Amino acid sequence: MKSVTLLCRGTSLGYISNVSKVSHSVIVNAFHYEVENESVHKYLSECSTVTHVLSLGAYFPHAGANELYNKYNFDKIVVPYIKEVSPPIPMELIDILPVENLSDINKKDMISTPRYKYTSPTSGLDALLYVVNELEADEVNIVGMDFYDNTGYFTSSNGRAKGEAPTDIAIKSGEPTDIMQDFFKNFVISKSNVIFNLYTASDIILEVENIRIIKGL
Repeated sequence: MKSVTLLCRGTSLGYISNVSKVSHSVIVNAFHYEVENESVHKYLSECSTVTHVLSLGAYFPHAGANELYNKYNFDKIVVPYIKEVSPPIPMELIDILPVENLSDINKKDMISTPRYKYTSPTSGLDALLYVVNELEADEVNIVGMDFYDNTGYFTSSNGRAKGEAPTDIAIKSGEPTDIMQDFFKNFVISKSNVIFNLYTASDIILEVENIRIIKGL
């Protein structure tokens, strides 16, 4: 069975020590402050492969983002857009690692917004599609995905500077909780052959057989 861990940036990233070890992990967006946490650093260090799903709006080289790529066994950067709607990819990123767009295979699970014909509510949910549809994981551990459900960032930062996005600001600037949760629930239900282990600080409830929700560790 192929198990992959998806690490997002919410408060529940602090639960990482309770997540089973895997060989392949996927991290989402600016993660240079998150890896200053010893437990997060240790988890990623023990992975033979790390993939970075990175929105171009969450790339902050001035804040130390590029230093991240020297610390772990990265294979590639995946930008969370299919080619049809993708903005230009900066050469600075291409010079660091191979950079790929999301595959069109994800279209069937995406939604449309005024900005993008094909997308997900957040980069974290785009990354979830990538893990299931492209990496073809049989089991997905998800940590740090809290849906802005009265929670913010693990580091109180979106990556630009330390402490610049405390919980209230993170919630205000984040996507609506209900839209994120509904998208997540529909996706999990549609992938009944995949096991999802969600470590979260959210109050989300989903009673289907292929998900285990672990809260408040």
